[in-house]
Amino acid sequence: MSDAPDDLGQRIQQLRLAHGLTQRALAEPKYTAAYVSSVESGKRSPSGEALRHFAQRLGVPDAELTAGQPGDSLGLELALTDALATGSGFMSVAAAAEKAGDSRRWAWALLFLDPEAHLADAARMLEGEPPSDRVPLVLAQARAAEPRYAIYLLEEFRDALHRGGLPDPDARYVLHAHLAERYLQIGDEERAAAAAQVALALAGPQDPAAVGADYLATAQALLALRRPADAAVALGQAKAAFLRAHTRPALAACHRARGWMRREAGQLEEAAADLAQARHLYGPTEAALDIGVELAEVQRRRGRPDQAETLLYEALQASTDTQTAPLRAAGAYRERGLLALDRGDDTEAESMLRQAIALYRDTGPRRELARSLRALGDLLTAQTRLAEAADLLRTGLLDLERME
Repeated sequence: MSDAPDDLGQRIQQLRLAHGLTQRALAEPKYTAAYVSSVESGKRSPSGEALRHFAQRLGVPDAELTAGQPGDSLGLELALTDALATGSGFMSVAAAAEKAGDSRRWAWALLFLDPEAHLADAARMLEGEPPSDRVPLVLAQARAAEPRYAIYLLEEFRDALHRGGLPDPDARYVLHAHLAERYLQIGDEERAAAAAQVALALAGPQDPAAVGADYLATAQALLALRRPADAAVALGQAKAAFLRAHTRPALAACHRARGWMRREAGQLEEAAADLAQARHLYGPTEAALDIGVELAEVQRRRGRPDQAETLLYEALQASTDTQTAPLRAAGAYRERGLLALDRGDDTEAESMLRQAIALYRDTGPRRELARSLRALGDLLTAQTRLAEAADLLRTGLLDLERME
């Protein structure tokens, strides 16, 4: 990297003239013609945000405008980090890395471009690379595997980091977050909660995408100031932050798992906060509706029936076909039954609990079926319908044994 500020200014001027743009046309709408003039003359170094604006207006990658050499190491790192920030541009990064013979950045670009199609190639290119550079590969391999094998892959890599004396906090965060997500998929809430505790302790309070954007802008400004070593450090921080940002669904799973743990411990206010955060992170997805049922239980137990009922209504409205969302519907029916019990509507409670039991008998899990059977059994017993209660529990025990 040998470009002085005036070299950058000359490059901007040459590209501007080649595109037939005036200084005002290049500047608008964010900057002034005078600002462009001062940059082109080398009197002023543009900020990272200004560089991004100029690159967009000139139709060139940020890395090419800033570093001058899109195929050199620092230029490729900048282009890759920018692609991680925007979620686009991986194809051009892959092409430039392939041309430069940079297998590591080539593999990363391919993994984010289309991991399923390029998994074998990426594995070959990253063989022997440091563990921190193989994290995207391990995550892609885990996403392509069924949950139990994915857990094996993630645990093996986590243990290899420790054996090698490489407790990289960014790698540990990503691995534990994805482990929490996979543990939840197999119904192992306890291990999910343990992994979530580690991940959330490493997550930090700030939005990783915003942190990454700040580091990226810093790196771009440092490149313009001919400080490539400092820029490389900032790019490393930016890339790590954007990798964290790409784990948003896994982070949601962490909050869900910790919410389960806190609910079981009776920490209902904290559980509600975790589950609400998980719903927010998942966005408008099926998973968010499932968590709504879990949050409804917590709100019911907190004495907030109106909030619980709203959540259950949303879940059932989206679960009209109980064949496609049987667990969500079953949980919603059970919670509606328990809400009805709280307000003394035994008829509604019995109807809801019987619907929940019918669904749980087909799908499980055993624990949820047992909870629903116990609630309905207690209701029937309280009404002195002892023969019906005994028959319900006897049939229920047979169903539970069948599920083992």
